[in-house]
Amino acid sequence: MKKLIALLLLCLAFQPALASARELVFAYNLFEPWKRLDAHGQPAGPYTEIVRALAGRLKLPLRFLQCPLPRCLSAMRQGRADLMIGVRPTPERLAYLDFLEPPFASSNHLVFYQRRGDPRALARYDDLLPLTVGVAEGVSYEAGFDRDLRIRRDASPGMESGFRKLAAGRVDALIVNASQGAALATRPEFAGRVTRAPLTLDDRHPNRLALARRSPLRADKARIEQALRGMMADGSVARILAAAGR
Repeated sequence: MKKLIALLLLCLAFQPALASARELVFAYNLFEPWKRLDAHGQPAGPYTEIVRALAGRLKLPLRFLQCPLPRCLSAMRQGRADLMIGVRPTPERLAYLDFLEPPFASSNHLVFYQRRGDPRALARYDDLLPLTVGVAEGVSYEAGFDRDLRIRRDASPGMESGFRKLAAGRVDALIVNASQGAALATRPEFAGRVTRAPLTLDDRHPNRLALARRSPLRADKARIEQALRGMMADGSVARILAAAGR
């Protein structure tokens, strides 16, 4: 009888830890070079490492839910995923995403690419108006550009597809984050076929992690933000981004 009571007390002692233990589901859309797959097909890149480090500090196992951006956003909306990184806040997204403090990086620099040899100038914003501009499905860029109904857009599942359309002449220009564009433009498939245009835009929104409002972890938002602040304060985030040359 004493042994049975001792066993029951032991089980009760471990119950709270077991009840609170769960995984952190990371909605993972490819966004080179920050979110990519390595030579073994495993998630890699600086944004990936930031979330890995955060999960480690929270002592939560990390599970990757790999999906195109629209499906990742849908998973966050439904509460099937907990966290995203590298997405901009928009009025629609704020209804189901809670953007965490502090920001982990400054604003994005947006650039445009054209086919090499295209004689049309792309140095001023109005130079976009006669063109068909390639964009990535579900991506929000800069507020003025996003709202401008004069711009003819052609959406692709991702920037790799967008560069293929540009090289093949199916779009006239492509808008892309500067670092992502540089990484893709140097690939053998595109090198010598595309060139960066002089026109640039700046997205003034700093980069934040997004927590799904329907995530069970939303109750732990303060704990997650505390862990993120610790990573910023001790230089962990800065070291990860510096190693990637961001």
